[in-house]
Amino acid sequence: MTTPTQRIFKRLLAAVLATGFVGLTGLPTTARAQIVPQAQLEEALSATMRRYDAPGGVLLLSGPDGPPQIAAAGLAERAQRRPVTPNTRFHVASTGKMMTAVAALQLVQEGKIALDSPVLPLIDLPGAARLPNIATATVGDLLSHRSGVPDCLRNAKTPNPRHPNPHWTAAEALTSAPCGDPTKPGSFAYSNTNFILLGRIVEKLDGRPLADSLAARIFRPAGMTATTLGANRAEANLAHGYRPAAKKGAERVDASLYAYSSPLGDAPVTTTAADLDRFMTALFRRPGLLLRPETLATMLEDRAGDESDDGYGYGIAVEDSDWGKKYGHPGRLAGFRCESWHFPEANRTIILILNGDENSPDDVGIRLASALLPPPPPPAILPPE
Repeated sequence: MTTPTQRIFKRLLAAVLATGFVGLTGLPTTARAQIVPQAQLEEALSATMRRYDAPGGVLLLSGPDGPPQIAAAGLAERAQRRPVTPNTRFHVASTGKMMTAVAALQLVQEGKIALDSPVLPLIDLPGAARLPNIATATVGDLLSHRSGVPDCLRNAKTPNPRHPNPHWTAAEALTSAPCGDPTKPGSFAYSNTNFILLGRIVEKLDGRPLADSLAARIFRPAGMTATTLGANRAEANLAHGYRPAAKKGAERVDASLYAYSSPLGDAPVTTTAADLDRFMTALFRRPGLLLRPETLATMLEDRAGDESDDGYGYGIAVEDSDWGKKYGHPGRLAGFRCESWHFPEANRTIILILNGDENSPDDVGIRLASALLPPPPPPAILPPE
């Protein structure tokens, strides 16, 4: 029989357990060991924002255990002086190419396409035959930027006054958007058109909009509840992207309407730093959740060759660092900049999102690794011959 004292003790214990704090019993508590001191993370973000004169940003560091550490600073929206919080949603530009690539590689796993499948029959879009080199391009060529198809819409040389609406469909972009020059098939040359084409392939084979395909294939399995394709710029939790003014000394320009109007496979995703970390965790720390281990290994194989100083696999950058390989993707578009990198040997992921899109020659991922990761091991000393 339970005594009144025992019942009171049980109720107290249940209340304590519900809070997650159990003191010195050795049971789990809500207080997790930090990967680095929080002040160190905040200073790394502040230094990065100063360096690139960014209005606002979020910096995340995660390891294999426990929740990620997040720092947030600056303004998400300048007119209302609305601050950035850890839950602010940002457009992540080309960082979203990794998700389009994973969806395409899932179709390969399912046997619906092959890496050597010709592209043109898959997109069901006769007007896209205007694109140089598309007749010989394969799915693997698109994923590795070796198709020779020119960069259209994003980095084209001229605007298209006949299409003033910032919202382009894949069909419109592939059949009527202005394009740059084609490149040599079989050689690495970064082209956003490759991933607009891949987004179209995913839509056609799944029989639904790309937003629905990515939600079913990636967002829900990875637990990404704050991620969408496109966004309403009036959303209260949304950051605005600010481009530098054309005239020196002038105010920055809010360019985020262009970013948030994009449903295309080359730069589709609006998300939070924590949700982006959930994607990286699902890809690298939860084998089989998004891709089979053998498919992931294929994705991470460098195919850029000598044509690029940096390596590139299937929709993902493959680069060397003092901490070993780093895998991920940068992004920069319409006032936004994103860096998302996983360092497998250190088992750490670093994510930076800013609402300023200055281009620079810096390797931002390495700069952040130097600030946040343990010192790399010294290089091996070879014995004398």
